[in-house]
Amino acid sequence: MNRNSILIISLAALMAMPCTAQKRRAAVRKKAPVVENPKFEEMLSATQDIVFIDSTVVDKADFLNAYKMTPEAGTVSQYNKFFNSQEQPYSTVYVNQMGNKCWYSVNGGLYTSDMLNKQWSEPQPLEGLGHFQRTNYPFMLTDGLTLYFAAITDEGLGELDIYVSRYDSEAGKFLLSENLGLPFNSDANDYMYAVDEFNEIGYFATDRRQPEGKVCIYTFIPNQKRVVLNDEQISEEEMRRRAKLTSIADTWGDGKARQEALQRLTSLSTIVAKPKKKGDFTFVINDDITYSSSNDFRDPDNHDRMNELNEMRKQYDSLTAELEKQRNYYHKANSIEKNILQVQILSNERKHQQLTEGMRELEKQIRNSEIKRLKTREL
Repeated sequence: MNRNSILIISLAALMAMPCTAQKRRAAVRKKAPVVENPKFEEMLSATQDIVFIDSTVVDKADFLNAYKMTPEAGTVSQYNKFFNSQEQPYSTVYVNQMGNKCWYSVNGGLYTSDMLNKQWSEPQPLEGLGHFQRTNYPFMLTDGLTLYFAAITDEGLGELDIYVSRYDSEAGKFLLSENLGLPFNSDANDYMYAVDEFNEIGYFATDRRQPEGKVCIYTFIPNQKRVVLNDEQISEEEMRRRAKLTSIADTWGDGKARQEALQRLTSLSTIVAKPKKKGDFTFVINDDITYSSSNDFRDPDNHDRMNELNEMRKQYDSLTAELEKQRNYYHKANSIEKNILQVQILSNERKHQQLTEGMRELEKQIRNSEIKRLKTREL
Protein backbone atom coordinates (compact mmCIF):
# COMPACT_ATOMS: atom_id res chain seq x y z
CA MET A 1 0.00 0.00 0.00
CA ASN A 2 1.50 3.36 -1.01
CA ARG A 3 1.71 6.46 1.13
CA ASN A 4 -1.24 8.22 -0.54
CA SER A 5 -3.54 5.27 0.12
CA ILE A 6 -2.63 5.23 3.82
CA LEU A 7 -3.35 8.96 4.13
CA ILE A 8 -6.77 8.56 2.47
CA ILE A 9 -7.81 5.68 4.81
CA SER A 10 -6.64 7.58 7.91
CA LEU A 11 -8.52 10.70 6.87
CA ALA A 12 -11.71 8.71 6.30
CA ALA A 13 -11.43 7.16 9.77
CA LEU A 14 -10.97 10.56 11.43
CA MET A 15 -14.00 11.96 9.60
CA ALA A 16 -16.14 9.02 10.75
CA MET A 17 -15.26 9.34 14.47
CA PRO A 18 -17.21 12.55 15.26
CA CYS A 19 -20.24 11.17 13.47
CA THR A 20 -20.14 7.97 15.59
CA ALA A 21 -19.75 9.95 18.82
CA GLN A 22 -22.57 12.25 17.77
CA LYS A 23 -24.83 9.22 17.22
CA ARG A 24 -23.95 7.90 20.65
CA ARG A 25 -24.82 11.25 22.28
CA ALA A 26 -28.09 11.35 20.32
CA ALA A 27 -28.92 7.86 21.53
CA VAL A 28 -28.42 8.95 25.15
CA ARG A 29 -30.60 12.04 24.63
CA LYS A 30 -33.43 9.92 23.18
CA LYS A 31 -34.19 8.28 26.56
CA ALA A 32 -37.97 7.74 26.75
CA PRO A 33 -39.73 10.27 29.01
CA VAL A 34 -41.84 9.10 31.98
CA VAL A 35 -45.47 8.98 30.86
CA GLU A 36 -48.26 9.11 33.46
CA ASN A 37 -51.21 6.77 33.34
CA PRO A 38 -53.77 8.42 31.00
CA LYS A 39 -56.45 7.74 33.63
CA PHE A 40 -54.36 9.62 36.19
CA GLU A 41 -54.12 12.63 33.88
CA GLU A 42 -57.87 12.47 33.33
CA MET A 43 -58.57 12.45 37.08
CA LEU A 44 -55.89 14.97 38.08
CA SER A 45 -57.99 18.14 37.83
CA ALA A 46 -60.63 16.58 40.13
CA THR A 47 -58.20 15.67 42.92
CA GLN A 48 -60.01 15.95 46.25
CA ASP A 49 -58.86 18.38 48.93
CA ILE A 50 -58.47 16.08 51.93
CA VAL A 51 -56.59 16.57 55.20
CA PHE A 52 -54.62 13.41 55.95
CA ILE A 53 -53.99 12.98 59.64
CA ASP A 54 -51.44 10.20 59.69
CA SER A 55 -50.12 7.11 57.89
CA THR A 56 -48.99 3.80 59.37
CA VAL A 57 -47.31 0.84 57.69
CA VAL A 58 -48.61 -2.51 58.99
CA ASP A 59 -48.60 -6.18 58.06
CA LYS A 60 -51.17 -6.89 55.36
CA ALA A 61 -52.29 -10.06 57.14
CA ASP A 62 -53.89 -8.14 60.03
CA PHE A 63 -54.31 -4.63 58.65
CA LEU A 64 -57.87 -4.30 60.01
CA ASN A 65 -56.43 -3.95 63.52
CA ALA A 66 -55.41 -0.41 62.53
CA TYR A 67 -59.06 0.62 62.04
CA LYS A 68 -60.31 2.21 65.28
CA MET A 69 -64.02 3.03 65.21
CA THR A 70 -66.82 3.47 67.73
CA PRO A 71 -69.58 0.80 67.79
CA GLU A 72 -71.96 3.40 66.29
CA ALA A 73 -69.95 3.17 63.06
CA GLY A 74 -70.29 -0.62 62.81
CA THR A 75 -67.45 -3.15 62.62
CA VAL A 76 -65.12 -4.58 59.98
CA SER A 77 -63.57 -8.04 60.24
CA GLN A 78 -62.10 -10.87 58.23
CA TYR A 79 -64.62 -13.17 56.54
CA ASN A 80 -63.01 -16.36 57.83
CA LYS A 81 -63.07 -15.22 61.45
CA PHE A 82 -66.59 -13.82 61.21
CA PHE A 83 -68.17 -16.87 59.56
CA ASN A 84 -65.71 -19.41 61.03
CA SER A 85 -64.75 -20.56 57.56
CA GLN A 86 -61.63 -21.08 55.47
CA GLU A 87 -63.33 -20.43 52.12
CA GLN A 88 -62.63 -16.70 51.63
CA PRO A 89 -59.22 -15.90 53.19
CA TYR A 90 -58.97 -12.41 51.67
CA SER A 91 -62.58 -11.26 52.06
CA THR A 92 -63.86 -8.82 54.67
CA VAL A 93 -67.23 -8.33 56.38
CA TYR A 94 -68.86 -5.08 57.47
CA VAL A 95 -71.64 -5.27 60.09
CA ASN A 96 -73.87 -2.26 60.73
CA GLN A 97 -74.19 -0.55 64.12
CA MET A 98 -77.36 -2.51 64.93
CA GLY A 99 -75.65 -5.83 64.29
CA ASN A 100 -78.56 -7.03 62.16
CA LYS A 101 -77.17 -6.62 58.63
CA CYS A 102 -73.81 -7.35 57.04
CA TRP A 103 -72.08 -6.91 53.68
CA TYR A 104 -69.23 -9.08 52.41
CA SER A 105 -67.46 -10.54 49.39
CA VAL A 106 -67.75 -14.11 48.13
CA ASN A 107 -65.78 -15.30 45.10
CA GLY A 108 -65.25 -11.74 43.91
CA GLY A 109 -68.88 -10.59 44.25
CA LEU A 110 -70.60 -8.46 46.91
CA TYR A 111 -73.46 -9.84 49.00
CA THR A 112 -75.59 -8.91 52.00
CA SER A 113 -77.30 -10.93 54.74
CA ASP A 114 -79.77 -10.15 57.53
CA MET A 115 -79.80 -11.49 61.07
CA LEU A 116 -82.97 -13.60 61.31
CA ASN A 117 -83.71 -15.84 64.31
CA LYS A 118 -80.12 -15.45 65.50
CA GLN A 119 -78.77 -16.67 62.16
CA TRP A 120 -77.50 -14.92 59.06
CA SER A 121 -79.84 -15.29 56.11
CA GLU A 122 -78.85 -16.66 52.72
CA PRO A 123 -76.56 -14.19 50.89
CA GLN A 124 -78.25 -11.83 48.44
CA PRO A 125 -76.14 -10.27 45.66
CA LEU A 126 -75.86 -6.49 45.46
CA GLU A 127 -77.35 -5.46 42.12
CA GLY A 128 -76.69 -2.42 39.96
CA LEU A 129 -73.11 -1.64 41.02
CA GLY A 130 -71.68 -2.10 37.52
CA HIS A 131 -69.43 -4.60 35.76
CA PHE A 132 -66.29 -5.50 37.71
CA GLN A 133 -63.77 -8.30 37.45
CA ARG A 134 -63.61 -8.60 41.24
CA THR A 135 -65.11 -6.75 44.23
CA ASN A 136 -64.26 -6.79 47.93
CA TYR A 137 -63.89 -4.68 51.10
CA PRO A 138 -67.45 -3.25 51.47
CA PHE A 139 -68.32 -0.50 53.95
CA MET A 140 -71.75 1.08 54.44
CA LEU A 141 -72.25 4.52 55.97
CA THR A 142 -74.75 4.84 58.82
CA ASP A 143 -77.37 6.18 56.39
CA GLY A 144 -77.73 2.60 55.14
CA LEU A 145 -77.52 3.85 51.56
CA THR A 146 -73.95 4.89 50.76
CA LEU A 147 -71.68 1.95 49.99
CA TYR A 148 -67.90 2.04 49.52
CA PHE A 149 -65.99 -0.93 48.17
CA ALA A 150 -62.88 -1.87 46.19
CA ALA A 151 -62.92 -3.41 42.72
CA ILE A 152 -60.83 -4.30 39.70
CA THR A 153 -62.02 -3.10 36.31
CA ASP A 154 -60.45 -2.30 32.94
CA GLU A 155 -61.42 1.35 33.43
CA GLY A 156 -59.74 1.65 36.84
CA LEU A 157 -56.60 3.59 37.69
CA GLY A 158 -54.61 0.62 38.93
CA GLU A 159 -55.28 -2.77 40.48
CA LEU A 160 -57.95 -2.43 43.17
CA ASP A 161 -59.63 0.98 43.08
CA ILE A 162 -62.09 2.38 45.63
CA TYR A 163 -65.64 2.99 44.37
CA VAL A 164 -68.79 4.48 45.86
CA SER A 165 -72.45 3.80 45.12
CA ARG A 166 -75.82 4.69 46.65
CA TYR A 167 -78.83 2.44 47.10
CA ASP A 168 -81.91 3.40 45.11
CA SER A 169 -84.87 2.33 47.26
CA GLU A 170 -87.36 2.86 44.44
CA ALA A 171 -85.51 0.59 42.01
CA GLY A 172 -84.46 -1.87 44.71
CA LYS A 173 -80.83 -1.82 43.61
CA PHE A 174 -77.68 0.29 43.72
CA LEU A 175 -76.88 3.11 41.34
CA LEU A 176 -73.96 2.72 38.93
CA SER A 177 -70.75 3.04 40.95
CA GLU A 178 -68.29 5.91 40.66
CA ASN A 179 -64.52 5.76 41.02
CA LEU A 180 -63.53 7.72 44.13
CA GLY A 181 -60.63 9.26 42.21
CA LEU A 182 -57.48 10.90 43.49
CA PRO A 183 -55.77 10.85 45.97
CA PHE A 184 -57.56 7.72 47.24
CA ASN A 185 -56.70 5.64 44.18
CA SER A 186 -53.36 4.96 42.50
CA ASP A 187 -51.73 2.49 40.10
CA ALA A 188 -51.40 0.08 43.07
CA ASN A 189 -54.04 -1.64 45.24
CA ASP A 190 -56.24 0.79 47.20
CA TYR A 191 -59.07 -0.59 49.34
CA MET A 192 -61.06 -0.84 52.61
CA TYR A 193 -62.39 2.71 52.75
CA ALA A 194 -64.18 3.16 56.10
CA VAL A 195 -65.47 6.16 58.04
CA ASP A 196 -66.34 6.79 61.69
CA GLU A 197 -68.85 9.57 61.04
CA PHE A 198 -69.30 10.41 64.72
CA ASN A 199 -65.61 11.20 65.20
CA GLU A 200 -64.99 12.43 61.64
CA ILE A 201 -62.16 9.96 61.06
CA GLY A 202 -61.68 7.99 57.85
CA TYR A 203 -59.36 5.14 56.84
CA PHE A 204 -58.17 3.41 53.71
CA ALA A 205 -55.43 0.92 52.91
CA THR A 206 -52.94 0.89 50.03
CA ASP A 207 -49.85 -1.00 48.99
CA ARG A 208 -48.46 1.91 46.94
CA ARG A 209 -44.74 2.34 47.61
CA GLN A 210 -44.81 -0.62 50.04
CA PRO A 211 -42.73 -3.82 50.16
CA GLU A 212 -44.32 -7.24 49.78
CA GLY A 213 -46.57 -8.16 52.69
CA LYS A 214 -46.97 -4.58 53.96
CA VAL A 215 -49.69 -1.98 53.49
CA CYS A 216 -50.02 1.64 54.49
CA ILE A 217 -53.12 2.73 56.43
CA TYR A 218 -53.98 6.39 55.85
CA THR A 219 -56.22 8.23 58.29
CA PHE A 220 -57.99 11.35 57.06
CA ILE A 221 -60.77 13.84 57.80
CA PRO A 222 -63.74 13.00 55.53
CA ASN A 223 -65.45 15.96 53.88
CA GLN A 224 -69.22 16.33 54.24
CA LYS A 225 -69.31 17.17 50.53
CA ARG A 226 -66.78 16.55 47.77
CA VAL A 227 -64.19 19.35 47.67
CA VAL A 228 -61.58 19.50 44.89
CA LEU A 229 -58.25 21.29 44.87
CA ASN A 230 -58.18 24.70 43.20
CA ASP A 231 -55.62 24.48 40.39
CA GLU A 232 -55.49 28.29 40.27
CA GLN A 233 -54.16 28.49 43.82
CA ILE A 234 -51.54 25.73 43.69
CA SER A 235 -48.91 24.79 41.14
CA GLU A 236 -49.18 21.80 38.85
CA GLU A 237 -46.29 20.17 40.72
CA GLU A 238 -48.13 20.49 44.06
CA MET A 239 -51.32 19.22 42.46
CA ARG A 240 -49.49 16.09 41.33
CA ARG A 241 -47.90 15.64 44.76
CA ARG A 242 -51.29 15.90 46.44
CA ALA A 243 -52.83 13.51 43.90
CA LYS A 244 -50.12 10.91 44.55
CA LEU A 245 -50.00 11.49 48.33
CA THR A 246 -46.27 12.08 48.07
CA SER A 247 -46.30 13.70 51.52
CA ILE A 248 -49.32 14.00 53.83
CA ALA A 249 -47.76 17.16 55.29
CA ASP A 250 -48.80 18.88 52.05
CA THR A 251 -52.43 18.52 53.19
CA TRP A 252 -52.13 20.00 56.70
CA GLY A 253 -52.57 23.70 55.99
CA ASP A 254 -52.22 25.58 59.30
CA GLY A 255 -52.32 22.24 61.15
CA LYS A 256 -55.28 23.09 63.40
CA ALA A 257 -57.74 20.62 61.84
CA ARG A 258 -55.12 17.88 61.94
CA GLN A 259 -54.32 18.45 65.63
CA GLU A 260 -58.00 18.28 66.56
CA ALA A 261 -58.36 15.09 64.53
CA LEU A 262 -55.30 13.56 66.22
CA GLN A 263 -56.98 14.13 69.58
CA ARG A 264 -60.13 12.41 68.36
CA LEU A 265 -58.04 9.55 67.01
CA THR A 266 -56.29 9.15 70.37
CA SER A 267 -59.68 9.14 72.09
CA LEU A 268 -60.92 6.49 69.67
CA SER A 269 -57.96 4.26 70.47
CA THR A 270 -58.77 4.61 74.17
CA ILE A 271 -62.42 3.68 73.65
CA VAL A 272 -61.58 0.62 71.57
CA ALA A 273 -58.89 -0.57 73.98
CA LYS A 274 -61.10 -0.18 77.07
CA PRO A 275 -64.07 -2.60 77.17
CA LYS A 276 -67.34 -1.10 78.35
CA LYS A 277 -69.01 -2.60 81.41
CA LYS A 278 -72.70 -3.33 81.38
CA GLY A 279 -74.68 -0.34 82.62
CA ASP A 280 -71.77 2.08 82.12
CA PHE A 281 -70.88 4.37 79.23
CA THR A 282 -67.64 5.62 77.78
CA PHE A 283 -67.22 9.34 77.20
CA VAL A 284 -63.80 10.71 76.33
CA ILE A 285 -63.02 14.20 77.67
CA ASN A 286 -59.42 14.50 76.43
CA ASP A 287 -56.34 12.37 75.84
CA ASP A 288 -55.95 11.65 79.56
CA ILE A 289 -59.50 11.58 80.95
CA THR A 290 -62.37 9.22 80.10
CA TYR A 291 -65.67 9.15 82.04
CA SER A 292 -67.64 5.95 82.60
CA SER A 293 -70.26 7.13 85.11
CA SER A 294 -72.52 10.15 85.62
CA ASN A 295 -70.76 10.72 88.94
CA ASP A 296 -67.58 11.64 87.06
CA PHE A 297 -69.03 14.89 85.69
CA ARG A 298 -67.89 18.15 87.31
CA ASP A 299 -70.55 20.25 85.63
CA PRO A 300 -73.96 19.31 87.17
CA ASP A 301 -75.73 20.26 83.92
CA ASN A 302 -73.86 17.47 82.17
CA HIS A 303 -75.84 14.84 84.07
CA ASP A 304 -78.93 15.94 82.15
CA ARG A 305 -76.97 16.41 78.94
CA MET A 306 -75.61 12.86 79.16
CA ASN A 307 -79.08 11.45 79.77
CA GLU A 308 -80.29 13.40 76.75
CA LEU A 309 -77.39 12.08 74.68
CA ASN A 310 -78.11 8.48 75.67
CA GLU A 311 -81.76 8.96 74.77
CA MET A 312 -80.78 10.42 71.39
CA ARG A 313 -78.55 7.40 70.77
CA LYS A 314 -81.48 5.05 71.43
CA GLN A 315 -83.66 7.06 69.05
CA TYR A 316 -80.89 6.96 66.47
CA ASP A 317 -80.59 3.16 66.66
CA SER A 318 -84.37 2.72 66.52
CA LEU A 319 -84.70 5.10 63.56
CA THR A 320 -81.83 3.39 61.74
CA ALA A 321 -83.59 0.02 62.08
CA GLU A 322 -86.91 1.51 60.92
CA LEU A 323 -85.31 3.12 57.87
CA GLU A 324 -83.70 -0.15 56.91
CA LYS A 325 -87.05 -1.96 57.05
CA GLN A 326 -88.75 0.74 54.97
CA ARG A 327 -86.03 0.67 52.32
CA ASN A 328 -86.08 -3.11 52.09
CA TYR A 329 -89.86 -3.16 51.65
CA TYR A 330 -90.04 -0.23 49.24
CA HIS A 331 -89.10 -2.07 46.03
CA LYS A 332 -91.59 -4.85 46.83
CA ALA A 333 -94.50 -2.48 47.48
CA ASN A 334 -97.23 -1.48 45.03
CA SER A 335 -97.50 2.05 43.63
CA ILE A 336 -99.80 3.34 46.39
CA GLU A 337 -97.60 1.91 49.14
CA LYS A 338 -94.52 3.34 47.46
CA ASN A 339 -95.97 6.85 47.51
CA ILE A 340 -96.64 6.55 51.24
CA LEU A 341 -93.25 4.97 51.96
CA GLN A 342 -91.38 7.60 49.95
CA VAL A 343 -92.78 10.36 52.18
CA GLN A 344 -91.97 8.35 55.33
CA ILE A 345 -88.43 7.50 54.20
CA LEU A 346 -87.59 11.11 53.30
CA SER A 347 -88.97 12.29 56.64
CA ASN A 348 -87.00 9.67 58.59
CA GLU A 349 -83.81 10.45 56.65
CA ARG A 350 -84.13 14.11 57.69
CA LYS A 351 -84.68 13.05 61.32
CA HIS A 352 -81.69 10.71 61.05
CA GLN A 353 -79.45 13.54 59.89
CA GLN A 354 -80.79 15.89 62.59
CA LEU A 355 -80.11 13.29 65.28
CA THR A 356 -76.56 12.78 64.00
CA GLU A 357 -75.85 16.52 64.08
CA GLY A 358 -77.58 16.89 67.46
CA MET A 359 -75.48 14.15 69.06
CA ARG A 360 -72.26 15.69 67.74
CA GLU A 361 -73.23 19.11 69.10
CA LEU A 362 -74.25 17.71 72.50
CA GLU A 363 -71.00 15.78 72.78
CA LYS A 364 -69.07 19.00 72.10
CA GLN A 365 -71.06 20.87 74.78
CA ILE A 366 -70.39 18.18 77.39
CA ARG A 367 -66.72 17.92 76.53
CA ASN A 368 -66.08 21.68 76.42
CA SER A 369 -67.86 22.39 79.71
CA GLU A 370 -65.98 19.61 81.47
CA ILE A 371 -62.62 20.83 80.18
CA LYS A 372 -63.51 24.33 81.37
CA ARG A 373 -64.38 23.03 84.84
CA LEU A 374 -61.20 20.98 85.02
CA LYS A 375 -59.06 24.00 84.10
CA THR A 376 -60.83 26.18 86.71
CA ARG A 377 -60.20 23.52 89.33
CA GLU A 378 -56.49 23.42 88.48
CA LEU A 379 -56.25 27.18 88.97
